[in-house]
Amino acid sequence: MTEPTHPCPSDLPMLPQIYRLASVNSRADATGCLHHTAHLFHTQASFKACWSSRQLDARLRSGVLVSPRWSGPGRSENGCLAIARLVVLERPVAELGLFQTALPGWPVEPALLQRAHRLWQALPVSHRLLLNALFWDAERFRRFCTGPSSMEGHHHDEAGNLRHTVEVAEQVRALATDRAYVDRDLAVLAALLHDAGKAEEYRRRADGSWGMSDRGRLIGHRTTVIEWVAGAIARWRIRLPAGHEMALLHILAAVAHAPAWMGLREPQTPEAELLSLADRLSGTDDLMQRLLPNGAGWGVYHKHLGRRPYRVAAPGLV
Repeated sequence: MTEPTHPCPSDLPMLPQIYRLASVNSRADATGCLHHTAHLFHTQASFKACWSSRQLDARLRSGVLVSPRWSGPGRSENGCLAIARLVVLERPVAELGLFQTALPGWPVEPALLQRAHRLWQALPVSHRLLLNALFWDAERFRRFCTGPSSMEGHHHDEAGNLRHTVEVAEQVRALATDRAYVDRDLAVLAALLHDAGKAEEYRRRADGSWGMSDRGRLIGHRTTVIEWVAGAIARWRIRLPAGHEMALLHILAAVAHAPAWMGLREPQTPEAELLSLADRLSGTDDLMQRLLPNGAGWGVYHKHLGRRPYRVAAPGLV
């Protein structure tokens, strides 16, 4: 008879139920039984787990989301917590804060991940589930958190895309707070997703620089994220509030000041308008911080600004 397993050990009920797998190793004994050791990470708890089986699930690889199954009280074996098995989670859930599972080796500041988590945490369940569904894939989430927002423009360094995303979402949330005609949850969700497609737009070259992927060249991040959103809603049967699905797709697709012949839509909703304003502000702010001189005078030219920015001297600035 198979021993029953539980999502939490009976004596450690406060442990998270879901972790990101940092690494897994196996060794065989003389009988052919495999003994596995895995490092599980969550910002609230990180530990080494061990278990035995006749074979290892081929899906268990670094980065995937997993849940340990326990056969009783948590017990330690050579510095590891003994578990019954490790389950790969393929279906997204709304309860997990993905930004709390970013591995320590990723080049992302913990404070930035905390800001992203707070924005996600404040959303309603359906919105949290949709974001999680888009980033349940381990590699997509890692690239979203660690990649740039551009190759030569604003936020072009590692984790630049996440930093830009958080800045935009925080600005949108602040702008929406005092405007009763804005659906703040919808606006913040759109802000968190507006550059999600850049996770597939850029790739690291052999020399360490960033280059455009084939999808980036042929499709672009705007179309990519719309494809992801529509696919996730259909696949996982995510039910957003009435009207939110079409409104979200509009916000993600809208382009301010686009020529009419391109067939693109100007922002038509207040949420789309706020996102457009906050997006531009974050990008310009990043360029200004990099290009302005330390003192008064002219800074460095950048093609995205189309000029050299000028700083007026202020008391104590020079």
